[in-house]
Amino acid sequence: MRLLRSLLGVSLLVTVVNCAAPFERIPTLIERAATVDEGYRLQRVSEPLSYSLYLDISDENFYSYRGSVDIEMRFLDTSNHFYLSNDGVVIDRDSIKVTKPNGEDLPLRDLISMEKYEQLLFYFNERLEQNAVYKVHIEFSNTIGTELKGLYRSSYAVGNTTRYIATTHFESTYARSVFPCYDEPSYKAYFDVTIRHRSRYHALSNMPIKERTEDDNEFATTKFERSPYISSYLLAFIVSDYKTLSDERDRIKVYAPENQVQHTTYAREFAQKSLQMLEDLLGHEFQLPKVDLIAIPDFNMGAMENWGLITFRAVYLIYDDATTTARTKQNIADLITHEFVHSWFGNEVTPEWWTYLWLSEGFARYFEYYVTSQIEDEWHLWEQFVVNNVHSAFSQDDKVDNRPMSFYATEPDVLNGLFDYVVYAKSASVIRMFQNVIGFDTFKAALNDYIASRSYMTTKPDYLYESIEKFNEVPMPDSVKTVFNNWADNAGYPVVKVTRNGRLVTCAQKRFWMPVEGQTAPKDTKFYVPLNYATSTDADFNDTTAVDWLTPDVPEYTKELPTDIDWIIVNKQQTGFYRVNYDNDNWVALIELLKSEKLNTIPVINRAQLVDDASNLAKAGELSYEIALSLLEYLEMESEYIPWSTAYNALIHMNRMLSSNENYSRFEDFMRKITSRMYERVALTGTTHHINRLHRANTVYLACYFGVKACVDDSQTLMQQMMNDESFVVPEEAQAAAFCAFNRHVTAPNGDLLQMLFDRYLPIQSNDNGLIGRFITGMGCTRNTTMLEQYLALTVLNLPGFQLTGTERNQILVAVLSGSHEGLRTSLQFMLEYYPDISYMFGSVANIFTEFGNRISDKGGFETLQDIVAKYGGVFTDSVRSAASKALIQAERNLAWVNEHAEAIGSWLVSNDYTLSTTTVKPDKGGASSVVAGFVLTLAMVFATLIH
Repeated sequence: MRLLRSLLGVSLLVTVVNCAAPFERIPTLIERAATVDEGYRLQRVSEPLSYSLYLDISDENFYSYRGSVDIEMRFLDTSNHFYLSNDGVVIDRDSIKVTKPNGEDLPLRDLISMEKYEQLLFYFNERLEQNAVYKVHIEFSNTIGTELKGLYRSSYAVGNTTRYIATTHFESTYARSVFPCYDEPSYKAYFDVTIRHRSRYHALSNMPIKERTEDDNEFATTKFERSPYISSYLLAFIVSDYKTLSDERDRIKVYAPENQVQHTTYAREFAQKSLQMLEDLLGHEFQLPKVDLIAIPDFNMGAMENWGLITFRAVYLIYDDATTTARTKQNIADLITHEFVHSWFGNEVTPEWWTYLWLSEGFARYFEYYVTSQIEDEWHLWEQFVVNNVHSAFSQDDKVDNRPMSFYATEPDVLNGLFDYVVYAKSASVIRMFQNVIGFDTFKAALNDYIASRSYMTTKPDYLYESIEKFNEVPMPDSVKTVFNNWADNAGYPVVKVTRNGRLVTCAQKRFWMPVEGQTAPKDTKFYVPLNYATSTDADFNDTTAVDWLTPDVPEYTKELPTDIDWIIVNKQQTGFYRVNYDNDNWVALIELLKSEKLNTIPVINRAQLVDDASNLAKAGELSYEIALSLLEYLEMESEYIPWSTAYNALIHMNRMLSSNENYSRFEDFMRKITSRMYERVALTGTTHHINRLHRANTVYLACYFGVKACVDDSQTLMQQMMNDESFVVPEEAQAAAFCAFNRHVTAPNGDLLQMLFDRYLPIQSNDNGLIGRFITGMGCTRNTTMLEQYLALTVLNLPGFQLTGTERNQILVAVLSGSHEGLRTSLQFMLEYYPDISYMFGSVANIFTEFGNRISDKGGFETLQDIVAKYGGVFTDSVRSAASKALIQAERNLAWVNEHAEAIGSWLVSNDYTLSTTTVKPDKGGASSVVAGFVLTLAMVFATLIH
């Protein structure tokens, strides 16, 4: 029995809907790159020309493999040694054979394993001949793990049967964990791959099958055509029993388990359109004879661009019209495009080192939005780019310790942590900025030239700049290289302060950062900032070319406008990667416009820009919350998804910080006012338009969470139907909002919901599409202390027939502590009293402390967290100790924010007549409700009855 198998439901305070794209990894080791150790890089004394790789993956259960590799390499030095990358592969030393150009053997004197640097050092008694070609034969073996890297084992279920596959993921430094090689991007070579496997499976690799032979009835050997000139991290191979709906002659095939393959039609049809559009756009054909897209059950990213064999996390390739959400369908399309873009940016033209990863990922992110928006034009994806990339990058790139786009590191752990917002969201946003500066036609011509000139070679930014310079006709304040490198080589971004004095307008830049108690402001880097603007007398927002520049040498200037104006908006369509602040009079004029019938004078993207800038400028203390909240009030009239989408994050932050404040119910009233009209337009069920379905994930959720009456009534109707009719399931995109609203505003402390959980959902093993997760997360929204205690008790029970994994217990606790302030207080007290049981049953609780730190906003909660650390700090693991320490720091920062801003927000809410609820419950001084001794034992008997 597996409860909460897919506990990934959306909660208002658990996850941000407009988060990073699903293929971004979270960098956890960047800080270790402060000292660069060149020992991690292969000394360039030799280079590969080709590999002949043989792998025997015929083990019945995919537990181990063996193989051999023949490397044809050119020696570049005059020494007696060379290096190969290797991480944990067991080398048969006696098998090593090095052949001279004349065919004679070159005796090996010594083989040294440099484990720290993941290298093998080959020593010989004689010097090798410079520029001569040698052949190296090595035999090896290794286990096949489940760690989602290198060659690993994955599984899926068909009915009650578990089936296994062997698959690969080599980026950035994992090819070396499968076979000895030159595992760095600049070492390109040809690959001839042969795989032996069980005959009931088939093998796939980057290239088409050259030959398959049956060894006997049980085994088969598959040989593939020679690959193009590629880097080792792009090599891939998979052994599985997957099926495809494609014809053998089709260039594009999609593979999936037999019980899911019928849902791959959308992915295949979209892929055909996307690849054709990219070929036309880039003026350069896709270089391989075929490309396979394959659904992997367990995958570390959303997808991986292995040339000719693209691997996807299964959910991002399988589309079922009856169950797939609008957001997942969108992810399927843009991920397919993203990986196809890599065929040019990354695969054919490869950054010479991971320093320039943004040359691959930045362009892939940019074009994934641009191309997909052309194919699925009703999704408004090019508008979503601003929220999902520009605003997302802004929210992360405002810290003291951010790194630049071009970032040099050598250590494998650091390299594998580089796949974050910097190389995706920020880089794509900077690329979009320069595309608007030079114009799309020039941009397209320059990229066509860039790809053609570097085809099958490595690259660095200088080559890109040369191509842009060749075609650019737009005046710039300096060379393309100087201007672009100013952004690529510096962390952070600017805020431009715009001040009006009659017809005179002054623009001045400074680096924007989010102040943190105890931290010194970062260096005030100055950027090349392209400026354009619209005014009340010239409201043309379509021409986004730069009319002026701020530069590092001239960071401020004043100009006279031709006529008097009522308002000005700088950064049309938010094409520039910078925030904008205005003087109070201009903000007031913009707010008046937004609250009028003429709000559509300002286009959707700039309305979203105003929401995002005002909210974050206020958060940083650079704008009054009176201005920010007055602007957010206009959302009552806003019908478009993009402004609401960016407002969501700002409103979440204020909710967290104010949840323990005496004026919190006034904030709830404010939220009900601004979301009510939007709820009437969209509601929990009804319209199936793509954008309205996206609205349900944030705007509708906000309305439901804060108790808009229509949503509470609708959720009660849906939940009653669900409890009365076992065949009825709340529509997936409405589940998070409906479950949360029902628990937060309707339910009383009774066993109906728990009974439904045990009776109906515990038997679910798979294919629940996250319903259990959303159901449990919704239960965490309740503010009833008794029910909260019941849910928390689930996490430390261990009864026969009720076995939860540590991850599942962990996720229940996260749902409770993040669902409401009452849940946070109760969870803190629960942790204080039951930490030994929680720690034992969860396995790891570091993330729990992180969540506590993010959400504590009152003195009582902070003191309870201190008590937990004081009481149990002596038994904390290193990871928990670190997380708890950071949580205390973050909680202190939250308290500082509350001390600085809560009074002003409260005063604004009062002066604008938002209602203080007469049922407001003030928080306990201790910061948490008491969990009575023996409560868990009592509930154990209740649960024993429930599960029969």
